[in-house]
Amino acid sequence: MHKGKVIVASMMVFCVLIFIAAIAWFMVFQGEVTEPTSEEKNAAILHAAGLLKSDAQDEKTINNLFQRYILARKVNLDSGEWVADDAMTQGCKKLAPEHDPARIHQRCIIADVYLVKNKNNKIQQIIIPVFGKGAKSMMHAFLALDLDGRTVKNLYYYQQRETPFLGARVEDENWRKQWPGKKVVDNNGKPALKIIQEKPEHIDEYTVDGISGATLTSTGVEKSINYWTGEQGYGRFLQRITRDPDIMMP
Repeated sequence: MHKGKVIVASMMVFCVLIFIAAIAWFMVFQGEVTEPTSEEKNAAILHAAGLLKSDAQDEKTINNLFQRYILARKVNLDSGEWVADDAMTQGCKKLAPEHDPARIHQRCIIADVYLVKNKNNKIQQIIIPVFGKGAKSMMHAFLALDLDGRTVKNLYYYQQRETPFLGARVEDENWRKQWPGKKVVDNNGKPALKIIQEKPEHIDEYTVDGISGATLTSTGVEKSINYWTGEQGYGRFLQRITRDPDIMMP
């Protein structure tokens, strides 16, 4: 009898803790993500480049690494050509729903690109920002690509408010480790990424296993990456890289 009471009491305590956790999650995580700060972006870029292994780095270290290894450039998304580094974001237009699969609401012509250098100042990677709507929030990430403009080196999500233990696993290292080596555009330069929830017998170089229990988040990742590697995003720029890698010379 005493044992039964202990079990019941334990279950009640467990339910109360779950309820408190749910309330805390609702208060902390609900709502749209604010625009990331420049410090958050710089740290995330270094993570995507594989140059920052821990979040426990001071601001000075992050700034020094960024200045040493990252070359920030700007590109015209309509032409795929470089523009002056001091060019301001311009030509932003509201997107109609049928032209906004990533649900970003507006598109600007001038966009950022980050080139990753080694110690000899040779360009090793290209990093582009990608963002789009998930199940509950706008998800911000950096996509690191090889010099072919197609092959993934890393995908690093650094700001999102998806459901904890489900969609929020876009930041989980175990999920992210399947991305290196995948291709986001096909041989014709068209977006080709597929994220699937049910793992098939054979996964090709364009396919990524989705997050279990987070279909809407996985779909949001697929749509945002395909948008930003397509014609409305960095598609023309990536095609130029494929044709002439020398355009990335600093």
